[in-house]
Amino acid sequence: MEPVDAAIPRMTEDGLAVVLGGRTYGDDAKADRIGNLRQMSVPKEMDAFTVALTRQSKLLALRAGSAQDAIYGAYGNDLELLSRYRNAFKRTIDAALRARAAPDQPDAQAFLDRVTREVAEIVHEPTLDLGPDALQLEGNELLGRLQTQVRTEVASLKQAVAVWLHLLAEAEYVSIIEWFNPKALRYHFFRMEAFRTELGRNKTTTGDMITGRTITTTVQNRVEVFNERRVHTVVNARVQTPDEYRGRVPKRIARLLDAIPAEVRPFVTIIDGMVSQEVIHRRVASSRIETQTRAVYIPDPALALFNTWAINGWGGSTQEPALSLYQGHAISNANKILALELTGTAAVTMLAAVAEGRRGAIAAGIICLILTLFQQLGLRIEPKT
Repeated sequence: MEPVDAAIPRMTEDGLAVVLGGRTYGDDAKADRIGNLRQMSVPKEMDAFTVALTRQSKLLALRAGSAQDAIYGAYGNDLELLSRYRNAFKRTIDAALRARAAPDQPDAQAFLDRVTREVAEIVHEPTLDLGPDALQLEGNELLGRLQTQVRTEVASLKQAVAVWLHLLAEAEYVSIIEWFNPKALRYHFFRMEAFRTELGRNKTTTGDMITGRTITTTVQNRVEVFNERRVHTVVNARVQTPDEYRGRVPKRIARLLDAIPAEVRPFVTIIDGMVSQEVIHRRVASSRIETQTRAVYIPDPALALFNTWAINGWGGSTQEPALSLYQGHAISNANKILALELTGTAAVTMLAAVAEGRRGAIAAGIICLILTLFQQLGLRIEPKT
């Protein structure tokens, strides 16, 4: 490993502008960065965001001739809907940042708490108009006007979320997924660890046996937080929802998935495949950066939003225990079904014993257990693709 000069301000591969999917990142020469990002096309994968909000809009569900109180109630619902989705994305990124380090790393978590406070909010405030002028409109005219505004607000919020994620990618809070073809991609994720080293210990005693003694111990520790940027090239990639994914995950990733709000969960995927090349940028303390490139071929899952932004990942050449399940995991659901099936088997066996005797009970129990076994194998074994 050859250290990179400490003068390099960011842990990037080349520090140059990168164009991915018609979008430009890291171009510091442009003065109006946010204006430039607003001109970028919104990823097509975000059409699902529009569909989700449109389906939940109470205003868009109303028909001509709806009562005024129904319109007013739908207006309040849609205001809350837009704000809820905006805030849910912020909570997701906060959770993703904290998941860079294991939950049992208090020094790293304290550092990440400061980082999350630096992440800006999504710049979007709903502007649905139900002011005095609007309230003077006839019911159907008011409804039509509000419905037009809702459609505009949904499109505006979608663009605001995309611009916000683009900005986070430039600041290296998330990663842009670079798709080479439907089965090959490159992305990066961050890992963080903290190490505490005792440098010295000093013990002083004051007082005496009569008045009482006070023993004071002073410990001097050096705390170093290491930040890794892992760039993975992945082949044989498969996109799965968290509910479809059969593999276990590290504890920090399970906590992240459990923390993702229900509003964002439909847009989260796990992109699994085999990492063929890994480039590790490791910041050692604050003095230098070490870079190492490895050729590997091992499993490599990543968590993605809209299949465009990677918010975290695991795998690669550094082994990390992956033993945890999260809410909605396929095996978690299989365990719940198994408990119900065993209860049902016991009930069927007891009824068969009453109706058919011991032999009937044994036969019924064996049949139920065989059916349960085959169903559980189907739920737990990942199908070949």
